[in-house]
Amino acid sequence: MDALKVGCVQKQPPARRHKRVKGGGGMDGVRDVMHLLEERVAMLTGGRDRRGGALLMFPASARRDRLKPDDYHRLIKYLVNIPTDEIRETGFTVIIDMRGAGSTWGCVKPILKVLHDNMSSVVHAAYIIKPDNFWQKQRTSLGSHKYKFEVNMISMEGLPKVVDSSQLTPDLDGTLHYDHSQWIDLRLAVEDFMLQAVDLLDQLDDIQEDLARNDFGEDVASAKNGLEIHAGMKKRIMKTPVEEVDVAGQRLLQKLSGDTSSGYDSGYSGRDSEASTTNPDLQAAVPQILNHLDSIRSSQAHLLQLWQHKKLKLDQCYQLRLFEQDCEKMFDWICHNRDVFLMNYVEIGRSYNLAKELQDEHNDFTISSMNVYVNIKRILAVAHRMMEVGHYAAAHIRTVANRLDRAWKEFAAGLDERTAVLALSVLFHHKAEQYVENVGAWNQACETINIPSEILMLETAIHQHQNLYESMCQAYTEVHSTSKKLLYQLDHLVQICNQPGMEHTRKH
Repeated sequence: MDALKVGCVQKQPPARRHKRVKGGGGMDGVRDVMHLLEERVAMLTGGRDRRGGALLMFPASARRDRLKPDDYHRLIKYLVNIPTDEIRETGFTVIIDMRGAGSTWGCVKPILKVLHDNMSSVVHAAYIIKPDNFWQKQRTSLGSHKYKFEVNMISMEGLPKVVDSSQLTPDLDGTLHYDHSQWIDLRLAVEDFMLQAVDLLDQLDDIQEDLARNDFGEDVASAKNGLEIHAGMKKRIMKTPVEEVDVAGQRLLQKLSGDTSSGYDSGYSGRDSEASTTNPDLQAAVPQILNHLDSIRSSQAHLLQLWQHKKLKLDQCYQLRLFEQDCEKMFDWICHNRDVFLMNYVEIGRSYNLAKELQDEHNDFTISSMNVYVNIKRILAVAHRMMEVGHYAAAHIRTVANRLDRAWKEFAAGLDERTAVLALSVLFHHKAEQYVENVGAWNQACETINIPSEILMLETAIHQHQNLYESMCQAYTEVHSTSKKLLYQLDHLVQICNQPGMEHTRKH
């Protein structure tokens, strides 16, 4: 019944997050530059210069001649994106160690060129630790290049003027503890967790998108199916690995904090744990981890809230479709039975027996109709309860319920009208037939010609005849009066028959 249908007005869901691109928007991860890190081409030891800028270290290496500019570019780009934005804005201090066999000016220039061409905005200065046999012509070659940042040759003795020895590793005569293998392992753990978290947040986003769909059923079957699908959504939410990722995040935070008091075996202890807690570049991941953990928890909580809100709406939708279906059945019953009994609505019988038979049939029909009224009362009570609890379609429910109530009252009024007509018909035919039956006796009584001679008997005869006359008049008056009432009621029934049918009532 399209006229009874109403949809659910769904609240607009919160703006959906854009899909996260795994790997940082196309940037290399630690595994992409693993071979370069393992060769110790460049490092972020966590040291700081006297300004507070991060140190980007290029240790002495005999393998620099094998590296290509693209290798440097990928590795440097990866490393400079690890510290915080504030540190990047401060600018990196680059230290290139030219000591050791195989270190030539030709191996250093590609590093400076990559920094100049691609990273100059985040580089404050570059210091090249000169070897003992550094030639003057190489110094001249250095001076002939113009870089967007300061480039200086520096000796081991002069390095502490730029960077305190507590911020330098032992290979540069400093005291800063740095474990490169541990650093790689921690970065692997951080990035693996980030990928897990991003993947989980994407799953939660997908579920939120599914929850936002306006999939409210248009009939009882589809509404019930919607509830079953929605129950599956709850299982889907609970199956997301929120707890597993949360535990992984907590373990990672404990590794980064060097916490050995927990039940988790972090795999790091002693100076290794100290190195992770004092390395600010590793600690830069902590806010990101905490943010991801918070986003995951809040996303799951928000999803459960959305799920519960939609569950309420789907329950209401199912109740609405049941209500509409029940109303449809009642409208159909009223429409069909009204049309059926209107077919002989003005039939009143041509005799007392026929009228009585019609009256008995109508009484039986009225009793069965009262059973239907019990259902209608139940439907109207359900409608009232739905409106009381704030159903989203309360206005529509009120309209349909009022229409059903009005249709029933019109139908019941028709029953009452016919009940009254048939009662009058039975009464009329009963009195009319009695009148006709009495005509013979009355006629015989009037034809009696024995007139008494005695006064007393004559007075008695006159009195009896007067009583006969009055009873005849009374009987006629009753028949006439009943006939007038019956004719008036029949005229009213004819008017009812000419009113619009139930289909018209349902549409309007």
